[in-house]
Amino acid sequence: MDRRNFLRTGALTLGAAAFATETISAAGKETDAFAAGKAVEVKVPSEGYVKEPSRRIPLIATADVAVVGGGPAGVAAAVSAARSGASVILLEKNWFLGGLWTGGLVLPVIDHEGAAPDGSVVTTLTGFGMEVCGRLREMGMIVRNGAHPIVDPEATKYVLDRFIVESGVRMLYNIYVTQVLMSGDRIDCLICESKSGRCAIRASRVVDCSGDGDVIEWAGESFEHRRHHIGAMWRVGGVTAGCKDATPIKGVYVRHLHGELDQDGLDVFNTSRLQQQYREHIWEDTQKLKTLPGNEDAFLLESPPMLGVRVTRVLDSLHNVRYEDYRGYKEYEDSIGMSGSGGGKKPYWQIPYRSLLPKKCPNLIVAGRCFGYEEKVTYDAREIATCLVTGQAAGVAAALSSARRCSLQELGIDVLQSELRAQNVRLG
Repeated sequence: MDRRNFLRTGALTLGAAAFATETISAAGKETDAFAAGKAVEVKVPSEGYVKEPSRRIPLIATADVAVVGGGPAGVAAAVSAARSGASVILLEKNWFLGGLWTGGLVLPVIDHEGAAPDGSVVTTLTGFGMEVCGRLREMGMIVRNGAHPIVDPEATKYVLDRFIVESGVRMLYNIYVTQVLMSGDRIDCLICESKSGRCAIRASRVVDCSGDGDVIEWAGESFEHRRHHIGAMWRVGGVTAGCKDATPIKGVYVRHLHGELDQDGLDVFNTSRLQQQYREHIWEDTQKLKTLPGNEDAFLLESPPMLGVRVTRVLDSLHNVRYEDYRGYKEYEDSIGMSGSGGGKKPYWQIPYRSLLPKKCPNLIVAGRCFGYEEKVTYDAREIATCLVTGQAAGVAAALSSARRCSLQELGIDVLQSELRAQNVRLG
C-alpha cells in the first residue's frame, strides 16, 4: 500500500476545518486570531508562535496496551503484557531497542543485587530481566557474574528483538509519540510522527516508558522536573592498558564520562551543546589512550548514539518511594518487585505498585526512570535493573486492567502479584 492510500484508508476525523498558518508576535502576546487556540509549551525561550492548520489524522492501529518507549522498561512492559494475554503495540523512536542500555552504551547491569539485613547478597533482578541476562550469558555476551555485569550492546539489541517477536508484540520503530488526545481524565489516543506521516494509535491502556515522562505531562499529571548531571559512555578497542571495564568482546572496553552537573535534559539547546562537547572529549580521550605503552593500536569503536540523560520528569505518584524506606527495608503490601543497590553492598528495596500510578488518569501507568520516588533515591531508581523490574510490573498491570475493565488504580494487588509470581518475579 502506498503512502497516499495508507493515509486515505486510515483517516480519522479529529479536527475542524483547516485554517492558514500565521506567525504570532515575538513578544509572545496572543492576537485575536490566536486566542481561540492554545500555545504549545516548550522548555526553552520562545521567539513567538505559529498556528498550525487543523487536519484529519489517520488512526493506524489499536491495541489493548500501547507502550511508549523501547528501552529496558518498555521491552519488559511490552513482553510481559503480551504474556498476560493482551494485544500490545510498542512504539520506539530509534531503530533499535534498549534505550540507554544499548544506545547510550550504559552496559553495566547495575542494581541486580542488594544486601539483606543479615548482610548476605540477594539477587533482586528476577523475572523478565533475568531471562534477558540469561540469554546473553548463554551467548557469551555478558561478563562478570558478580556486581555490575557488563553486556554487549549489539547482542542485547538482538536478544530484545527476539523477545518482542516471540511474544507477538506489534513493533513500530522510528516513530515519535508527540501528544495525546484526552477524553476527560482518560487517554483516548496517542498522536505520533513517523516517515509515514502523522498518525494516531488508540489503546485501552498506555504505559509511559519514555524515560522522560512525556506522556505524564501530556496527560496533565503532576510531576517534578529534575536536573541532574548528563554524561556519556563509549567503546574503545585495541586497548591493553588504562581501561578497567572490559566488555564481552576481547580487547573492547567501555569508557565513562560523568558529565556536567545540574543539567536540564529537556532543553534541546543544552543537550545539543553537550552532545557536541562530549563527542570532542571522546575523540581526544581516545587519542590520549593511544599514547600509553601497549595501546598503539587503540581506536574509538563507538561513540554513544544517545546522550546519557539520567533523569528529567519524575511522576508525583500515589506513593513516591521515600529515602528512609529505600534504605530501611520497608515492606510494602503492594510490592511489585525489588531492586538492589551498591553492587550488593547496600540494602535491597521493594517497589510499591502505587509508585507507578498517576493520581488522575485511569488508563495510564509509568515505568522506568520516571516513576515516583524522592530525589535522594534517583541513583538506584534510574538504573537498568530497576527499569526492567518496573517495566514488567507495569506491563502486567496494564494487561490485567484492560482485561478486567477496571482502572489501573482499582486493579486488585493480589491479582497483579499472582501474575507477577507466575512470571517468576520476586516480590520480597
